[in-house]
Amino acid sequence: MTVAEEGTKEDILSVDRPFVCCASCSCCCFRSMSMSSGGKKIGNIEEKCYFCVPRFEINDADGKAVYKMHQPTCCGGMCVNCCAEGNPCGRGCCKAPFHVFPADMKDTDNGAEPSGKILKVKKSIGAEIFTDADVFEVDFPKDATTEQKGLVMGSAIFLNAIFFEGQGDQAA
Repeated sequence: MTVAEEGTKEDILSVDRPFVCCASCSCCCFRSMSMSSGGKKIGNIEEKCYFCVPRFEINDADGKAVYKMHQPTCCGGMCVNCCAEGNPCGRGCCKAPFHVFPADMKDTDNGAEPSGKILKVKKSIGAEIFTDADVFEVDFPKDATTEQKGLVMGSAIFLNAIFFEGQGDQAA
């Protein structure tokens, strides 16, 4: 998939997600996606081994880890904190956050302060009825370079593809 600038059709972000035969297994068949801009590779995102909380690593063009990403956790990092964006029965309903942390940060669980965030938010009733588009808010890390912002944007596309897009009759 390619995102191009309107009017010039200049390539802003291209993503390539290879096929994984057993995508539902989170212990051996890891999903990934590479990203490029203007024909130049800027990096990739890789799914890491996990049990309850999906975890990802965002790497630069040289394969060096730049960010870690996972949903907010509780219970020692073993469970997704469904109340992280507010009461799930109220204002926090239908929000699915993924927190972005520096790759060298040791403890990213139990309410650790993220440097960025990708948040799937609920749509208005009209958008819900008439479209199947998803809505995301992306907060970039403050010191992120242009390439790193591209990696975080590409990661939002990756999350949408593996968690929120339908797979025939099944959800991903």
